[in-house]
Amino acid sequence: MIKIAICDDDKKDRDQFKEFIDRYEKECNIKFCLQSFASGEELLESPFMPDIIFLDIVMDKKDGIKVGVEIKKRKPETLIIYTTLLNEKMSVALNHVHSFGYFEKPVDRENFFKILSDAVQMLQNRDQREEKIRFRSDANTILELVAMDIYYFEYKDRKIKIATKDDMYICKGKIKDIARQMNQYGFETAHQSFVVNLYRVEKIYAHTLVMQGGKELPLAQKRASAFRKRLMEEVRKE
Repeated sequence: MIKIAICDDDKKDRDQFKEFIDRYEKECNIKFCLQSFASGEELLESPFMPDIIFLDIVMDKKDGIKVGVEIKKRKPETLIIYTTLLNEKMSVALNHVHSFGYFEKPVDRENFFKILSDAVQMLQNRDQREEKIRFRSDANTILELVAMDIYYFEYKDRKIKIATKDDMYICKGKIKDIARQMNQYGFETAHQSFVVNLYRVEKIYAHTLVMQGGKELPLAQKRASAFRKRLMEEVRKE
């Protein structure tokens, strides 16, 4: 069962989101495990580990950006959907936390249903990214890796390095072929020498990507706009 959290210090907004989710359940014949929180501190102190969070940015105590960072450290695959009255806060949130999406308040039911549907579809399709992908190693053996375990590919010295959380592998091939092969699993070319897992991007700056775990990778200027667009759109589509 998909777990959803609502974290907002405005009770009216919490109640409205809960009403939307209740109606979505009835119309789409799906059941969620739903919990509401009146502050970021309350959410962080709870043992509840949601798959989807509707998170207000501007709250009286710890703001939603800081809460989002903490949530991502605990469960990187959590889908964070930011809400706020202040549009200028959105760019800060999107640059500091790999969020799934955002709303400007007041939120209408149609838009709420659309982004919730996208999030649910992504969670339901995650099995694809758990597939094992086969590569030919530099020792001419078959290497099998789970797509989501791969953080990035790097082309260097005529070889392709495959970086996971704890290991580095070497395989044969061309980086363009790797980019085409891995596109369906949520990978995108960030630089002529790097193909990265969009789900493992922690932060994005002007010309630098910070991956989960802190590794920094280059983002080519000519690719930055398309990369940012894919980071938002392709993650939803998957």
